[in-house]
Amino acid sequence: MQFDRSPAEVWRRYERDRDYKRSIGLYDRVRRNEAFYLGRQWEGLRVQSLDPLIFNVLRRCVNLFVAMLVSDDVAVRVTPFEMNGEGRRTAHVLERAFASAIERSGVKALGRPLLKNACVDGDACFYVHFDPALETGQAVKGDIAVDLIDSTNICFGNPACDEVQRQPYIIIAMRRDIDEVRREARENGISEDEISAIRADDAGEYHRWRVNGGEERVTVLLHMRRVEGGIAFCKTVRNATVMREKVLPYRLYPVTHLCWNRVRGSCHGESPLTEAIPNQIAINKLYSMYVQCIKQVAFPKIVYDMTRFPNGWSNDVGKAIAMRGNPNEAIAAAFRAPDISAQVLQLLRQMMTDTMELMGASEASLGTVRPDNTSAIIAVQSATAAPLELTKMEFYRFTEDWARIFLDMMGVHYGVRTLVLPDEDGGEPDRQSFDFSTLAGQDMRLQVDVGAASYWSEIMQTTTSDHLLESGVISDPLVYLENVPDYQVRGKHDLLHALRMQRQTQKEETANAGTEQP
Repeated sequence: MQFDRSPAEVWRRYERDRDYKRSIGLYDRVRRNEAFYLGRQWEGLRVQSLDPLIFNVLRRCVNLFVAMLVSDDVAVRVTPFEMNGEGRRTAHVLERAFASAIERSGVKALGRPLLKNACVDGDACFYVHFDPALETGQAVKGDIAVDLIDSTNICFGNPACDEVQRQPYIIIAMRRDIDEVRREARENGISEDEISAIRADDAGEYHRWRVNGGEERVTVLLHMRRVEGGIAFCKTVRNATVMREKVLPYRLYPVTHLCWNRVRGSCHGESPLTEAIPNQIAINKLYSMYVQCIKQVAFPKIVYDMTRFPNGWSNDVGKAIAMRGNPNEAIAAAFRAPDISAQVLQLLRQMMTDTMELMGASEASLGTVRPDNTSAIIAVQSATAAPLELTKMEFYRFTEDWARIFLDMMGVHYGVRTLVLPDEDGGEPDRQSFDFSTLAGQDMRLQVDVGAASYWSEIMQTTTSDHLLESGVISDPLVYLENVPDYQVRGKHDLLHALRMQRQTQKEETANAGTEQP
């Protein structure tokens, strides 16, 4: 069936996905989870009898989860299927290109807000695209850019499946200024009549909190679908086209999706905050009532006879008090209410502890226990981190997905670029040109090391080389330095070059000494 590219059809698909999100309560759930994470836990409630207190247990747990999962170290190792001389050179070039693209796009830094969004909202996405205006330090401009997409702004063609590459189409909703959208439409050759149809519209559930006042902004829909020869992209608003459909020779959708807790039959995940919010509400209410009761009954009260003090009682220091009758008679008494049951505070502490432990944050992992038994604390921390292993594996899979998208885009957009590669013989770094278009259609084995894995592999490789050198298995210092990772030895290539020159000089001196002997 032929695809209808009209703005009305794209908007209809977008509205159908919004209806699905409303049916599962996604918008309200995301708005509520975000408010509780930020500490806005009494919004909409009119409380006059007590002071509303907030003991944000949820934010502490979310920050712990993100800190345990996030990693600022991502390394990509490429292995071609044909390990000949040209294949090794291609792998070396791609590793350098990956390191540069990862650094320039800031994708490692985006891992922190991505995991926070996934934990609070249930899922989150990366949208990877090529920005032709980015400076690269070369004559050729343009590099890969990454945007973080909220779960409320991604629309899957099949909402019952959370696998990106199996979707019939994907829509990304963006809220942009009208002037910017109209300028982009003119650059794309859209007629003025259609540009005049681009008008401000209501954000709907796009914003998690409504903004008062009229904003000159419009909802832009980026529609992508798989066609023969690549992925077809088009941009539309409700009544106009911003960019006509064009096909790019991508093999993969430039979208990666991360679910915190998968839900069967739904493309959206579930947040651990959703089930813990009733506990958070109970903790806030009990603490507020506990403090209010303390303020009311903790201090003694004066009880006096109003018939003897018609003008009332005064606690001013040194002030005379007029009374009727004999002042020697008992006229007032101090009254103290019964103490609050200790079970209230015990229940509060137990609720906070149980809530955090059920979410996966024990006292040992939060650092709130006394270090009396180191082995036991380490064992408890390991047991606490165990439930997050599934989420960690999902995050690693997510990282491998965007690395493959990076490789796909390099083959399409990079063209011929110059890279600085170290000389294998230890000489000066060599500037080489590489045509990335030769990667189009090729399959590479990508090994993506995330987090402590890359540190561990480099440290273990260095430690193993040290043991081999000490045991005499490796006797040549050149062989030892070649096996040590580049980042472990500062100036490694200069040192290799100096050792090779020293060895060459020694050989020449030995040869000259042999010719001088009679």
